[in-house]
Amino acid sequence: MGLGYAVRSRLGKYEPAVSEAYRARFIDLGVLATTVASLAPGASRVAEIGCGDGSMAAAILAEMPSVEYVGIDVADNPGRLFAGDRSRVRFVSQPSSELVVTEAGTFDVVLVVDVVHHVADSERVSLLADAAALLRPGGLLIFKDWERGRGAAHLLAYGSDRYVSGDRTVRFMPLEELHELAAKAAPGFELAVECRVPPRRNNVLLALRKPATPTA
Repeated sequence: MGLGYAVRSRLGKYEPAVSEAYRARFIDLGVLATTVASLAPGASRVAEIGCGDGSMAAAILAEMPSVEYVGIDVADNPGRLFAGDRSRVRFVSQPSSELVVTEAGTFDVVLVVDVVHHVADSERVSLLADAAALLRPGGLLIFKDWERGRGAAHLLAYGSDRYVSGDRTVRFMPLEELHELAAKAAPGFELAVECRVPPRRNNVLLALRKPATPTA
């Protein structure tokens, strides 16, 4: 366990507020959720691979009040800080490959937000391929990750993931590699949108549209 877990375990009821304040230094989840909602206005089912403490789930449900949300994570107790409407959410501790077995092709949107840089290089394509397999025809894969760069913001992000979170395998990718990874994992998908999520330009979002009809 990293330093972050040791600190969070002592915050008690203040943990949600402290966690959100710290996260906001790197990414605005509200803006990200608004972007997703604008790209998939008719979505009814959303899945998130690597849902963590449930913060993204809360942002999505606030912007998309009619969707059903499923969040998975390999860590114990996913969604533990989620305080919203539990009737429309389901959090499960399982790998993405298991969700594909039971729910392939059933989601309008699949989110993979700041997960891939925590995954071993040899497993990155398969994880994103699982995300692609969960989508219905015409569905949207939202792949958001931190672009490798220079400067204080990048050093702070690396330090947070490497030392605070305790992830000894974290590796950020340059933009070109993010594109290459998406192309390998989701062949035939259209790049619908590429944008940056505030407050940091390192936050790269690739919105990939699954073909509406099977490709030959």
